[in-house]
Amino acid sequence: MPTLFFNISTLVYDFQNRYQQNMSLEFANCADIQLTTLFELRTGLKINKQISIATRPEQEFFVKYEVVSQLPFYVYINHNWNPVTVLWKSKSGRIYQLEDTDIDCDDIEFWFEELDVALIHRQMFPDVQLPFKLKDLSYELIVTRINMDATIELQLKAERLNDAQKIELEIDNFISGFNEKSEKKDRIHGVIHNWKTRIEGDKMIYDIDLGSTGPYFFKKLLPELSKMNYFTKVELC
Repeated sequence: MPTLFFNISTLVYDFQNRYQQNMSLEFANCADIQLTTLFELRTGLKINKQISIATRPEQEFFVKYEVVSQLPFYVYINHNWNPVTVLWKSKSGRIYQLEDTDIDCDDIEFWFEELDVALIHRQMFPDVQLPFKLKDLSYELIVTRINMDATIELQLKAERLNDAQKIELEIDNFISGFNEKSEKKDRIHGVIHNWKTRIEGDKMIYDIDLGSTGPYFFKKLLPELSKMNYFTKVELC
């Protein structure tokens, strides 16, 4: 299966050739496994030939070894080069360095400092609303944008206006259930950090911090809203 580092041997050689820095295969492998999983979770995209990690120009290179260490990369997305910083730390308190070969992948943790999910979607799918397909929804779906701080506007059917509080509870229970299922599987699909609701006229408006889950949450939520059959229109904005 394709991974974010695409060709680890080439990446290791690039570090030596461009930066005169030794990156061990062991370090690169641990980073690749974790960052690939994290990227696919946060974006909802599977790694393919249009997605990979790339080194930055020499003048942009740095490596900081601290309790939380860091290293700059580009994430290549469909002929676009997005700057990101990869961070890592250890559970044990050890400060791992690029050249270390005795890497405990269960001890070291990698993540991105910034990953602009909305931008990545626009770059990958400039003419497509969502990175997944939905069929036969019971409401009109409008996707204005997908951000990590998302707003969902749900327009209630006229006959459901008096049921707004009951419907809000159903949606709250769905979100809580989503978090619980993910928690039981070591947060495999991330969790929603927080959300709040308000009602304006015939609309229920959810402000949601997608936290560590990303678009995968919408892949589950939107069909569930369709099953409820309470809405004429749902907008992600």
